[in-house]
Order: sequence, then structure tokens, then C-alpha cells
Amino acid sequence: MKKVAVIHTTPVTIPTLKKLLTDNRRPDEEEIEVINFLDDSMLPEINRLGHPSEGVKYRLNTLLLLCQTTGADAVLCACSSIGGLVEEGSSLVGIPVFRIDEPMARLAAGYSRIGVAATLHSTIMPTTELIRRKAAIAGKEISIQSTVIENVGNLLAENKGDLYDEMVGEQLRLLLEENEVVVLAQASMARAVERWPEEEKSRCLTSPVSGVEAVRDYLRKKEG
Repeated sequence: MKKVAVIHTTPVTIPTLKKLLTDNRRPDEEEIEVINFLDDSMLPEINRLGHPSEGVKYRLNTLLLLCQTTGADAVLCACSSIGGLVEEGSSLVGIPVFRIDEPMARLAAGYSRIGVAATLHSTIMPTTELIRRKAAIAGKEISIQSTVIENVGNLLAENKGDLYDEMVGEQLRLLLEENEVVVLAQASMARAVERWPEEEKSRCLTSPVSGVEAVRDYLRKKEG
């Protein structure tokens, strides 16, 4: 059995990522045990200060070290807002550390006009920077139009999922009118397009499926 430790900054992502990591196992794949670490103090602090504090960096690095003590084969960071910090802290551990948004950003960088949507200000900059970095590596010129969808952050915690989906979906469709694709900068936003027609849905790039698949692909290669 393989182990994957997942770092969350919101409880919303815990069931989704566990299901993606453990379901639809191929006959030749080992089972995956998912170990979740949650610190829901980091995002409020980053958004309050406008940047990651030394305390946030310390707590994240501590979580990375805790992940390693579980005997995990890999670590998955479920939060785009701390993706840059995770890259910095990955040198502290001797196991691979994956950003959930890295495969999504690489795919987005293949387009020329890209929309980026988030419900938190802290997520916009890390996501756009990652996309620009991937585009630069590919030698591609891109334009990015970003937007923060205000006043929806607490709706999921208040069990108002339908209203969340409606408000987020409305803004995503506006971005789609002017861009080839729209990047959903937070894993928790993927639910807003789940019931969309496939033609629209395919133009919204989400991180959970592609991010998890990158981890599972690594584990498959490790088994081989």
C-alpha cells in the first residue's frame, strides 16, 4: 500500500481529494492510504496581512516535516495560495512534494488568452505567477485576465452550496466570453462547473483531477 499525505488549508477539499486518490484504482495499482493534515489558520492570516507571514511559513514547514514522519511516499499540497511556499519548503523533506495546481498551470500555459478566477485574493498572484512561469519555459506569450469573486468564501461552510455554485458560475461565464480558457485557482471551486454542459466545462481548467493524477502517475512509476 502507498501513502499520500495531503496538506489542506480548508476542510472543503478533504473528501474530494481522498475520493480522487482512492477511487478508480487500476488492477495493477496498489491501494493508496490518504493522510490528511489541516491548518485552517493560514489562509485567513495571509488574506489579513496581504502576504504569508513567518508564522505561516513555519507552520507549513512543520506540516511538511510531519508528512514525512508518517512514512508517506509523496505529499500533495491542496492549496494554491501556499504553492510557492510549498516549493520552497520541499527541500526540507526527502519525498516528492506536489502542488495541486502545477499540472493545471502547465495546461493553461498552452493557450494565449487565459482567465483566472479565485474567491480569495491570496490565490490570484501565486496562480498567475505559476502560469506565467510555465509559459516562459515553453517560450509562449500569453495574456491573463484575473478576477476575485467576492462574498462567496463562507457560503460552503454555511451549507449554501447552490448559491455558491450560482455566484461563482456567473463570474466564470463572464471570463469565458473573453478568454479561451478559465483557470479555477482553488480546488474547492471545481464543484461550480460539475453540472455544466461538457462544451463549457471543458474550457474551465480545474486542479483536483489533474493534480491528483500527477501524484498517482508518480506512484505507478515508483511501483514499476
